[in-house]
Amino acid sequence: MLDDEKIYEQYDAGDMHSLLYNFHDEFRIGREIAESSDYTSIDPSDIEKIVVAGMGGSAIGADLLKCYALYELRKPLFINRDYLLPGFVNNETLVILSSYSGNTEEMLSSLEAARYLGAKLFAITSDGQLTSLAEDLHFGYVQIPGGLPPRAALGYSFVPLTVLMSLWGFIPDQSDAIENTIYALHKGAEKLAKDIPTDDNAAKQLAQKIYGKLPIVYSSPRLEAVATRFRGQINENSKALAYSSVLPEMNHNELVGWKHLYDFGKYIQPIFLRDPDDHPKNKFRMDFVADVMRENGCEPIFLEPAQSDAPFMTRMFELIQLGDFTSYYLATLNREDPKPVKIIDRLKAELGKL
Repeated sequence: MLDDEKIYEQYDAGDMHSLLYNFHDEFRIGREIAESSDYTSIDPSDIEKIVVAGMGGSAIGADLLKCYALYELRKPLFINRDYLLPGFVNNETLVILSSYSGNTEEMLSSLEAARYLGAKLFAITSDGQLTSLAEDLHFGYVQIPGGLPPRAALGYSFVPLTVLMSLWGFIPDQSDAIENTIYALHKGAEKLAKDIPTDDNAAKQLAQKIYGKLPIVYSSPRLEAVATRFRGQINENSKALAYSSVLPEMNHNELVGWKHLYDFGKYIQPIFLRDPDDHPKNKFRMDFVADVMRENGCEPIFLEPAQSDAPFMTRMFELIQLGDFTSYYLATLNREDPKPVKIIDRLKAELGKL
């Protein structure tokens, strides 16, 4: 089925495939936009803490940055997914408002809270109320291209934020890592595209393995945000349940629950995301957990970056790209258009009535 290109005409009316295929362009454009923004409106010497306020696809870029640069960040970074802000926010806090549409209600509420608490403001958005508020209230922003589903604008969420953090001196320069990742994503898309037959296409193969099952994506803390992205793409693109969990934390609770799977075991598909730089004890833990899963009738799948010696950013996004294309092909197997998220639109409409 996945090698019949006509099937994509039927189930990909919104041409999600092109967005996945051209993902590398978001890195290039996102870098250029951030470098030409009014980032100098923020004085880094005034900042002691950083909060990124956003939801869904507009927040995952911050999650990825935190995992990516955790050991290089020179200031604490907190990601806020709520209407209110933490009590530590004050006039030494930089609140970065990330909303692709510019109209996300939780983020707009966070903006009001940030103003009340005296925080410094900066925004990443395509348009909407956030752009207007940035102009009216005179705070800086990066305006990214619009017209995409937020989850398909990950490059515009991650790269401008990463470049800004570097320009402000909160992390080292990332130019080489970004350039390497652009090249790797371009080459990766050529190997995962819909015209590549299943026998040679890792994403099609993975989609077939998890079709009809409940994927649970596991990783170490280094790749936690990648596992979150993997799960979220299956949820939104494939319209299917998936979950994610992180080691070693799951070894202190969830591991025990693998004893009684009842009749569900045959429908569970564990997926482990591995990185060459995972802590040796986390590597051992993954192998141990995999053996426990096998003892209970589940054969896990292990995924690793295509280039083990590439920069960590590249390794992260190689796995993300594999997950994105897998969710696309799983949507096709589920006979779903990956682009619309009608139930989310319905929820927003109902919330708008309150």
